[in-house]
Amino acid sequence: MVRLREIPRTAAFAWSPGSEKPLVVSGTRAGAVSDDFSDETKLELWDLNLDDQDQGLELQPVASISTDSRFYDIAWGPADEDHPRGIIAGALENGSLDLWDAEKLIAGAEDAFISRTTKHTGAIKSLQFNPLRPQILATAGAKGELFVYDVNDIENPFRLGTAAARSDDLECVAWNRKVSHILATGGSGGFVTVWDLKTKKASLTLNNNRKAAQRERTALALTYPTASDDVVGEVNRMEEGREVFFWMFATAEALLITTR
Repeated sequence: MVRLREIPRTAAFAWSPGSEKPLVVSGTRAGAVSDDFSDETKLELWDLNLDDQDQGLELQPVASISTDSRFYDIAWGPADEDHPRGIIAGALENGSLDLWDAEKLIAGAEDAFISRTTKHTGAIKSLQFNPLRPQILATAGAKGELFVYDVNDIENPFRLGTAAARSDDLECVAWNRKVSHILATGGSGGFVTVWDLKTKKASLTLNNNRKAAQRERTALALTYPTASDDVVGEVNRMEEGREVFFWMFATAEALLITTR
């Protein structure tokens, strides 16, 4: 595999949606140390310039702004009538959900910042726009907190689950790709929970049923394969590396795909 471009950052990142030339947005990564030991926190946009034969391997940002906190995750939603290049959402270490207008960031406009919402009481670890209803955004984080927002009414999200439920940190969230009201979360205890927005409750909790103590596992990433109810998840087992599991929704069984 040939390396085409290099972004010299330790960062959370997301690709631009749509068919226009590819851009990448990055946010200074929480819990990591940059190569130059800088304490700056930035949101930056990068143009890959894949058609420019004179472009060097290492890129320079086309836009850069300072932020109040580091990022655990970042997402770039699709374009709409009010935001021709979409909305960029940041999951911040200080518990804030920040939104920016991507087109205004690219243009260097001073009013690119849209809003800040602070419903989480701890860090937001993961977020994702709903692929079927792009104005809907889910955030998951510390203490098992899971919120669902409408970006057109960002100050009034609703919470899934309760404080009395399992309080493991939620490390990842993923929307179902064919049913808009279903999403899944993965937590620091290794459990994967499937949620139904219509009932605002958990409909199923999955685990891999292996012998190691669940508290030694962390679900790092989740995805729904296209047009499937099943879930693929990556689980970190502290002493034994990482495993990739395929959870079959119909039987709630976990199939180990690979270990590394």
